[in-house]
Amino acid sequence: MKIRALTRIVSGCTWKVQRRLLFNFAMGGARAVRAFERRRKQGRPFFPAFTMISLTNRCNLQCRGCWVEQTKPAQALSVEQLNGVVTTARRYGSNFFGILGGEPLLHDGLFEFMAAHPWAYFQLFSNGVGMTREIAEKLAAMGNVTPLISIEGLENESRRRRGRDEVFARALAGVDEAVRAGLFVGVSASITRSNFAELVSDDYLDFLIEHGVHYIWYYIYRPAGRMPEPENALSAEQIVELRRFIVDRRQTAKILIIDAYWDHLGRALCPAATGLSHHISPGGAIEFCPPVQFCSGRLDEHGGNLEALFQQPGLLPALREYVSGRTRGCILLKDPAGLAAFMREQGAEDSSCRDALAELAALPQLPGHDHAEPLLPEKSWAYRLAKKYYFFGFGAYG
Repeated sequence: MKIRALTRIVSGCTWKVQRRLLFNFAMGGARAVRAFERRRKQGRPFFPAFTMISLTNRCNLQCRGCWVEQTKPAQALSVEQLNGVVTTARRYGSNFFGILGGEPLLHDGLFEFMAAHPWAYFQLFSNGVGMTREIAEKLAAMGNVTPLISIEGLENESRRRRGRDEVFARALAGVDEAVRAGLFVGVSASITRSNFAELVSDDYLDFLIEHGVHYIWYYIYRPAGRMPEPENALSAEQIVELRRFIVDRRQTAKILIIDAYWDHLGRALCPAATGLSHHISPGGAIEFCPPVQFCSGRLDEHGGNLEALFQQPGLLPALREYVSGRTRGCILLKDPAGLAAFMREQGAEDSSCRDALAELAALPQLPGHDHAEPLLPEKSWAYRLAKKYYFFGFGAYG
């Protein structure tokens, strides 16, 4: 890791943002993972270290490959439900929350909710189109929010994936407003065949650095939703190339490079299969992960039954066992038809607002990140230690 990647945070972020990043995210997140490990090793009641929450299925875009179904009326979690979720998580030492949509900036109670929990840390997944100066300054005033703005390709690819003109320019303008406000700013991308050359490159990293971005989060594209585009999924060779690029550039780039697919030794993993993270849908469904849209229970009107839902026998523990027994990677890529059959056997509720079982059955088997060779361990000592002791330093695959 280049020291310059860290000094850019010090020089670019407000003091409050830096303080929340250190105490809420770094130290609080480490405590959450340690508490999760202790519960697992001691056989205590289950609760994930991190919770992903989709606030609403409203969105201002309709993107290819998106699993979020926009409905009329829109689905949205209430502020009371959200407060119940975060309050329950705090009892288990969990303080990190991924805030998704749809587009979470369209949720009317977003700022009221996040401001009510100054001890927590929120990663706000946004397409950036609505990231105005006013909104960026509100987030910076709270200090405990990092915007993660999705850029799915340069101008032409963004137009194709997003279905609208000027999305790339507007997302970039949102990045600039967030940087100007002194936030800790990230950019994400689901890497596909059609954006690989543009986004997995030194030129793109330099471009983001020039705009003041502090970290990039690379995802492997997982076809889902009404327009899944499985033909745009990465080849096995591209996945290895992506991993090699990440490992090498972590040593040299002046930007933090994040992934959640490989441990410090380069072995594939699935955070949901380990139990590290699960997802709550806009309809209150407790799900394995955002694109696996099945559940066996939903939040009540107060969000106070989250603990019971995570700890009940049935779908979630069975699914963790099923996935970890078949792959260290992504079950959606490895065996979508097998996953559909499993959901039928479990009698799982389809929480997609579509026909997710039919979609899974129609998807082909695709290459995943659980390739046996070559293993590509972390070369950067900082990332190696962070993954080993902060995120993935526990045996979840038996």
